[in-house]
Amino acid sequence: MRTIRVGESDWLVLDDAIQPRFLIHHGPAVNKITRETLMMYRVDHWVLKRADRWPLGYYESLAEAQAAAEGELGTPKFLVPITDPHGQIVTPEEQRERWKAGLDPRSGTPRP
Repeated sequence: MRTIRVGESDWLVLDDAIQPRFLIHHGPAVNKITRETLMMYRVDHWVLKRADRWPLGYYESLAEAQAAAEGELGTPKFLVPITDPHGQIVTPEEQRERWKAGLDPRSGTPRP
C-alpha cells in the first residue's frame, strides 16, 4: 500500500499493483446528531466518476484514515446480493460481516 498526496487536502491510497483504491479528503463534516461541524478525514472508495464514489468512513487523523483504507485493501467489493448454496439471498452487508468474521461470504463456512 502506498499513499500519495494529490492535492492540498487530498491523498490517494494505492494498492500493491499501483491502482488507486481509496481517496482521503480532509474537510468539514457535520455530525447529524449534534449538528456540530468538525474537520475530519473522509475515506471514499475510488472510482473515476466523482458521483459514483461511496464512503468508507470518517476519521479524526490521517493515520487512522490510512489504517482503515489498508484494512479494506484485501477485502473484496461486495456490491450486489448473491445467492448462497441453499438458495437464500445474502445482502452485501451480510457478505461484509461474514468476510470480517473470517467466513466465506457466500456460504458462511470458515474460509480455507
